[in-house]
Amino acid sequence: MKAKTTLLTAGVLMASLMAASPAVLAERHGKHHQNGKWDKQELCENFREGKGPFNHEERQAEREKYRAEMADRLKLNEEQRQIWTEIHQERQAKQEKRMNQWQEKMQERCDKGGKQDKE
Repeated sequence: MKAKTTLLTAGVLMASLMAASPAVLAERHGKHHQNGKWDKQELCENFREGKGPFNHEERQAEREKYRAEMADRLKLNEEQRQIWTEIHQERQAKQEKRMNQWQEKMQERCDKGGKQDKE
């Protein structure tokens, strides 16, 4: 009898977790994400002003701090730190190239969207 009750309780808990998970996951997008699309006006405004995810200096500083902490945790010696730095500089150069391409596309989208709104 006790095993049956335990199994039934576990089943009910699992069912309620499965039923609640889409609602919980839907909340992670926040106010900016509605109906599968971001608010284009706000996104373009943040892009022009360099706020949020478009603040490159702030994000770069966070990455550098994280990498330094990681190197400390790995207990790298000077030679290894030099290699570590070179690897991340190569990655950063590739990322910068992709970021420039993405920014050009973003600029086109924001310019195109602004012209359509004015007409």
